[in-house]
Amino acid sequence: MRYLFITMFVALATVAMPAMADVQRRDQEETVWKSIRKAHFGDRAIADGTDVVSLDAPYRAEDPSVVPITITDERAGNSGPAISRLWLVIDNNPVPMSARFDLGPAAASATIATRVRVNSYTYMRVIAETRDDKLYMVKRYVKASGGCSAPIGRDLDKARENLGQMRLRTVRAGESNDKRTQLMIRHPNITGLQMDQLTRLVEPAHFVDAITVRKGDALVFDSTMTFSLSANPSLQFSVKDDTPGDLSAHVQDNEENEFEQTWPAPEAESPQQQETTS
Repeated sequence: MRYLFITMFVALATVAMPAMADVQRRDQEETVWKSIRKAHFGDRAIADGTDVVSLDAPYRAEDPSVVPITITDERAGNSGPAISRLWLVIDNNPVPMSARFDLGPAAASATIATRVRVNSYTYMRVIAETRDDKLYMVKRYVKASGGCSAPIGRDLDKARENLGQMRLRTVRAGESNDKRTQLMIRHPNITGLQMDQLTRLVEPAHFVDAITVRKGDALVFDSTMTFSLSANPSLQFSVKDDTPGDLSAHVQDNEENEFEQTWPAPEAESPQQQETTS
């Protein structure tokens, strides 16, 4: 009987210890967030954002260097004050404040989808600011590690030859089959923490740090970001169909390289057309 009791105790302890460690880790990350919040938002009140914005991210990521996330504007089409700005915070990344998006009049919503690096188990947060200057937050816990130091692709020279090349396409997303525009940028987005697999040397940081998209003269979004975005950054966003003009993108990186491209306004799309590439 005593042996059975000891065996059961050991089994319960084996299960409980990882759970306790996970709770302690999350408590520590909330402490990290308090510091981030004070630095970037001061004493501004931040309310629960469940009815304003949502964050979709995998609980356990398959590849920590390419973690897909979607920030969904839950107020799109509603009567409440629209979202004017978004911040993406990844608590345990080397630079937690990972991206900011300022939405313009040509944005159909504040929905953004992209791929990010995750350096270690962490809370991922989205803070939304609405046009009445109120802040809202949602968060998800993501289990992934090593995304910021994952090896650089083998053919870095070829990646540099194609630096700044862009493609644009229209995609259908979600159960509602919503139409989104996807911008894809060729750029290695080196973090400064990665080793070149051929030279075995750590490459200096070289990443896209700003993207601006316009429809004609109207702003869709203006954004700043860090190396938290994955290599070959990809952004999905929504553009108002009734905004006139061509779509243009201006991209710059931390080495002051600038890239621009413009895509002519498409003809009226037929129901059979699901994707446009250029």
